[in-house]
Amino acid sequence: MNMNKNITFPNYSIIAASQIEKEFIERRLEDRLKSPHSTKNNDYLIHKAFSLYRKLRWAKNASTKTKSEVRGGGKKPGPQKGRGRARVGSLRSPLFRGGGVCFGPKPIAYRAKLNHSEYDRAFRSAIIKKQKKILPISLDQNTKTIDNNSLGKTKYGKEIIFNILKSYNIEISKGIENEHITIVVTKEEFNLLEKINFVQSVKNLTKLNLRLENELKIDEVLKSKFILITVPAAHNLTNNDMSWRQLTRKG
Repeated sequence: MNMNKNITFPNYSIIAASQIEKEFIERRLEDRLKSPHSTKNNDYLIHKAFSLYRKLRWAKNASTKTKSEVRGGGKKPGPQKGRGRARVGSLRSPLFRGGGVCFGPKPIAYRAKLNHSEYDRAFRSAIIKKQKKILPISLDQNTKTIDNNSLGKTKYGKEIIFNILKSYNIEISKGIENEHITIVVTKEEFNLLEKINFVQSVKNLTKLNLRLENELKIDEVLKSKFILITVPAAHNLTNNDMSWRQLTRKG
């Protein structure tokens, strides 16, 4: 059975936002993210939140067995007295080969705590500092012919991102795959991007993050060179109090 190479269907493509959408996002970020503390220097809060978030991702899994955890050693190897040697109760003592480890490493679970108000101020300040690097985007529905072989390919995702940056007169000399870029969308928009295989096409771009607005973390905001955000995502991101983004340990 011969399949047509080109297919035509209602396609949702990511493009640069219109002027009205740009002004809405700029006003939204300016009005809702500005707090009474925004005039103060909150760099220490940003550093504190970023450091604690990194600490939560540390994995200290090294583990050794102590004398009580090593198998065997239940029988006393010799009498308590009479042989002129040191008394020994078990061959699994750290003094013997095959015994337990004294003061060895154990798995550590870090419990980093940060007040909601502090994380709120840190997240707001981080977004404000990155405001010039926030590029509004939108999902445009149109009917056009698309090469069926390009859907889901990394080249397809890179071409979309390149066209968006080009519309903002931004040139990437090192390539899209070498730049930290974060795309913020809503759950409904994420489902649409899955249907057009855009999510599949950016999986191989390790430095590109596709995040829902309620999953955006402060370290992704700070590391990103550009943040692409849609109007619904910007509305939801600033609609609630920022303090709900508390630090939780993964896994």
